[in-house]
Amino acid sequence: MFFRIFTVDNNQIIKTMNQRKEEDTTEADFIIRSYTKAELAQLYCPGLDPVLALQKLYRWMRKNTALTQALSEVNYNKYRHSFLKREVGLIVHYLGEP
Repeated sequence: MFFRIFTVDNNQIIKTMNQRKEEDTTEADFIIRSYTKAELAQLYCPGLDPVLALQKLYRWMRKNTALTQALSEVNYNKYRHSFLKREVGLIVHYLGEP
């Protein structure tokens, strides 16, 4: 039988492991698209229950009068189940990315 013996550099292994950890922790870019209201609220408040996250997002939206005005100009319907792409764009513009 023929066996190969490989030498392993511990520093290289540690370096590779640290690089993988950094890649895992990098967040993906936020995509402006239509989201359900609960889905977008969860992105803004990831640790909260969906209902509480949605209540918090609505509170932020109501307090931001410029956002409220901009949403009314694009005919935002508060009874719709989801935010349209243009509405998400406005929310991100005024509140920042989640």
